[in-house]
Formats: sequence, C-alpha cells, structure tokens
Amino acid sequence: MRIRMRRGAAVALTVSALVFTAACGGSAEDKSAGAKQKTGESGSAEQKPEEKPAAGPLTAAQMKAGILEVSDLPSGWKVKRVPDSNDVAKADKAKCQPLATLLSDKVEGATEGADVEFSKGVGSGESAMLAQQIFTYDDTASATDFLKSIATAVDACPTFTFTQDGDKVEMKAEKLTVAQVGEESVGLRLTLDIPELNAKVESDLLIARQATGVMRLAYVPMAEKPDHAPFDDLAKRGGDKFVKGAQS
Repeated sequence: MRIRMRRGAAVALTVSALVFTAACGGSAEDKSAGAKQKTGESGSAEQKPEEKPAAGPLTAAQMKAGILEVSDLPSGWKVKRVPDSNDVAKADKAKCQPLATLLSDKVEGATEGADVEFSKGVGSGESAMLAQQIFTYDDTASATDFLKSIATAVDACPTFTFTQDGDKVEMKAEKLTVAQVGEESVGLRLTLDIPELNAKVESDLLIARQATGVMRLAYVPMAEKPDHAPFDDLAKRGGDKFVKGAQS
C-alpha cells in the first residue's frame, strides 16, 4: 500500500517507511479620478460613495512570493524533492470529502500556485516533514466556502475512510486550536494508523484564507514519540510569509 499525501498533508507513506493565508492583493483597488457628482437646483453637490471592486485571484508571482524558503525556517530543515503527481483521494461519504481533498494534490475549482516540502534529518533518520501549498479561487466566496467545508467536515467526520490508488484507508480527524492567520483559518490533526507496523502518523495542518487565496500547511513529526510543539511556530512563519507575498 502506498499513500501519498503531498503538499496538503505533507506526508508520503509506505508500509515500510514514513516518508497547506493568502492575503489577496491580487487585484489592486482602482480608485476613480473623482467621485461622481450631481448638482441639484440649489447648486449643492452630492457625492456618491465609491464601490470597491471585487477581489480577484492571486497572481502566480504573489503565490510564489508567499512560499517558505530554508532561510525562513529554524536550523535543520532542508528542501525535500518529490515528484509531481495528480493524486486524488475519494472519501466514502460526501460530507467527509473536504478532508479527503486535503490528502489530494489537486483542489477542484482552485488554481494551483507554488508549493514546497521540507524535511528534517537525513534519510531514514528523518524526524519531521513540512509542506506548504498556496492556491487561489476566482472569488472570495468560493475561498470562504472551502474553509467552511473543512471546519464542517472535521465536526461531522471524526473518522472517515477514503480511497487512493485503489487502497481504502481509515483516517481520524480532530480540530486544533491555532492562532488566526489571515481573515480566517482552521487547524486540524489527521491521524493515520498503520496496523502492519503497529504505528501511526499524525499530521498537523493549518488551512488559512485571505480574500481569494488559501494556504495549506502541514507539519508531520515522524519520531516514535511525535513532537508537535514546533507546529505553532512553523504555522506562523508560513502564514506570515504567505500574507507578505500576497500583498507584494
């Protein structure tokens, strides 16, 4: 069985080894040269309030600028090269599909931006993985709906089964308390049990939104006794870089 959870969930698993706020500055507000006026019989001018244009999708340059680099992270992290894939996870129940989407490389309805993965440690001695992906929707409502669907699915699906590469896998999901990133964010932990190895893998995720942009960032401690403490710091670093890049 091989389960890839790249980009969104930051994990590539095999049975033998443990291998997600965009601030949308994507569309600058064009201000009119002057407010429209109409003059009544008295000669007084009435100014109409300007209407702000709807936020557009993030540009490729903005999404790339929001991606973490090794220099943005604490010491010990290095870029992990992984092959591209188009993996799609399918949940057994429609209400759980938003969680399965976090285990997929593609997000339906969104435009993919840049992504990166890091590892800590060397070879089989890797102690943790980190992945970040940025994508954008055409409108704010769609990005908002995506985050709402994640939050709703975590409550509705404390356990769920999904199929990927022909294999059925059961996953556990629970909410995490995280500092807000961007306009709104959701924290959660996904846990995969591996009976063959008498082991489990826990992935901490931050899903954040700013206007039309969304970031998926996931941290996976892979030691026998997982250390989840670094997640808050890593999530803040990723969120800050994401927001800064999107506003550039």
